[in-house]
Amino acid sequence: VADASVARRPPAVFDAADATPAAETVDHVASSMMAGTGFDRRVLLPPRNEAPLPTEVDVVVVGGGLLGLLAAATLEADGRAVVVLEQRATVGGIWSMYANSTSQVNSSEGGYCFKEYLPHDSPRKREPNRDHSTAAEVLKDAAALGASLAELTHTQVRVEQVLGTGGEYHVVASRLDSGTVGKGAAVIRAKGVILAINDRVGMPRPLQLPGAATFGGEVADGTADALAHVDWRGKRVVVYGMGAFAVENVRTALEAGAAHVTVVARRLGTVCPKMIDYLNFVKPWDGEYRHDTSTNVKQLKAWRSLYQASGAAPPECWPGKIKHDGHTISVSDIWFIASHMGKLDTKVGTLERMVAGGVVLSDGATLEADVVVGCIGFERNTTFCEQLTGRSMVHHSNYLDKNLMYLADAEIDEGAFNFMFGSSVLEYAKFYTKVYAEGFARPSALGPLLWGDGVPACAIKERKWSQYIETARELMRGDPAIAAAAKAQVEARTAHFHATMPPESFVAVNRREWEELHTRLNGGKPLPRELHLPYFFGEAAAWCVPK
Repeated sequence: VADASVARRPPAVFDAADATPAAETVDHVASSMMAGTGFDRRVLLPPRNEAPLPTEVDVVVVGGGLLGLLAAATLEADGRAVVVLEQRATVGGIWSMYANSTSQVNSSEGGYCFKEYLPHDSPRKREPNRDHSTAAEVLKDAAALGASLAELTHTQVRVEQVLGTGGEYHVVASRLDSGTVGKGAAVIRAKGVILAINDRVGMPRPLQLPGAATFGGEVADGTADALAHVDWRGKRVVVYGMGAFAVENVRTALEAGAAHVTVVARRLGTVCPKMIDYLNFVKPWDGEYRHDTSTNVKQLKAWRSLYQASGAAPPECWPGKIKHDGHTISVSDIWFIASHMGKLDTKVGTLERMVAGGVVLSDGATLEADVVVGCIGFERNTTFCEQLTGRSMVHHSNYLDKNLMYLADAEIDEGAFNFMFGSSVLEYAKFYTKVYAEGFARPSALGPLLWGDGVPACAIKERKWSQYIETARELMRGDPAIAAAAKAQVEARTAHFHATMPPESFVAVNRREWEELHTRLNGGKPLPRELHLPYFFGEAAAWCVPK
């Protein structure tokens, strides 16, 4: 039964007969609660826009992923004439391309929510998402936002080039559904362009190993539902890689009953429990949007104690750095509990080849496996921006030129996490689309801060989160309207967190989930409390109280 003070959905009650085996009960509850998390991606096909491409607009948004849709919605609300050009037939970006049906967001729900952009009459605006929202929930919201922008959006249109400078641009585009590439070519004149084309996640690197034909089990890349058909129960699983997709595949396998998972990676990634991610959004901020040092120390101490108690291997860069350069931080409670229960371990190395019944590592050891999952990352997509614009440098403000913004994720470096964006690219996009709207309206006042010669710049391929975080702070110091927009964004997000899962309730629910995960990983049989992995965040609610 749900806690009515914090539940986002109606309670579900399950009645199991005393004679029902525990494992069957667990399977029934799990399958029932996951019902409805599937998603028909055809919903992401917006109605065909029969209108011709416009010849002139205020702003062209290149890309119909989440960031492109947020940018278009922001600018339309600001009264600008906008067109969205998407090369694929669907909106939704990488979520619609690579997410598994079992995927969950790597950020707390309140930090990865864009329902405020949905129309007031949209049913999705009132439909709550669960914490660490499922792929289906994200895509349903994306479909609703895409539908509201259907008149502005043209799919199956490829942008060939962005020409011009100084706020006078010509966007050359081709319709891909016109029978012959180039047949539907058009040139759109615009005062501004937003390139919402993903940077950090390009094409997945495929898992290709010698001896694959001799392996008798399942082998596939861990994206785009390639393993949706697998019955994980009792399976020995090897996951190759340790980024966010790898950690999500670990969770999927373990929650579905895998006997054991081994993660093999060249270097160990950083994993944090859900509580750490939640705290990074909900703890009070100072005027520069930094958290209090004393509570940072407390949560880091609890996090390190969790690593030590669980037996999970921390990244090699600890304690000097939180994470390796180029890595993200994955969020998972089950990672630590499964490590504690002996159902998950990690090995540093590479997969060299496959053999009947397993894989051979770079140190010569053989791992027995029934399922091998490739999660060895994605190619960077930085060259696309360079090809479209002819530019190789970008200001730390995300601007390439006047009213020409590269709105895309970048390398998450060491200094990225103690700021109002938290772990969320959506929070970054919300802020910088507001910045764009202000810069478009007041170019004389804001140009020197956004695209002027004095704004620091770097090669596009060297973009990092810390760069546009520091620039965000400079913008807030230098412009009251931008500072007010940031304040409103954080206040609205904090109110959302406190309305859906306030700190005291989150601690209580998270502790309950922590205990239940032990039962789930034990085949549905309660594990004696003395064998549980201790819960280290019982005092976390007090860290969220403003001083």
